[in-house]
Amino acid sequence: MKYTVRYAHLASTELKTGDMLSRGQAIGVMGSTGQSTGPHLHIDCVVGLCARRYTMHEIENGNPSPAPRQLNYFIDAELFDCLPVVTTPYADYQYQRDLDKVHCGYDVVPSKKKNTTIYWNRSANGIVIDRLVNDPGYGNCIVIAFDA
Repeated sequence: MKYTVRYAHLASTELKTGDMLSRGQAIGVMGSTGQSTGPHLHIDCVVGLCARRYTMHEIENGNPSPAPRQLNYFIDAELFDCLPVVTTPYADYQYQRDLDKVHCGYDVVPSKKKNTTIYWNRSANGIVIDRLVNDPGYGNCIVIAFDA
């Protein structure tokens, strides 16, 4: 089955649409772009190929459908080359209260402050299917498709 994972609020990335990723390859550097209020990585995952800009509200409404089980596999020590710290959990109740939307993703930071490079941490290869630059909501994003 195909899935799409989005890495948002990046400070920088060298990846372009069509680039292939293998385990351990750098995706970009964590940042604070778009509506971010501080440096972190927002990561979410949806079912199928989604090479268009989508919002948290659309994921909440099932278009595209969230893929929380697949998303959970990304939250490991290979993501930043150190353990990530979840700053906003999946479907966080406080986020919903404050912003009136369900957070169908994770906001994470590295446990070691200098480890801000983000790595592809899946055994399946990925392919970059979209790249957003200076998006008003998500800032700089890389969107990657993969099979699982």
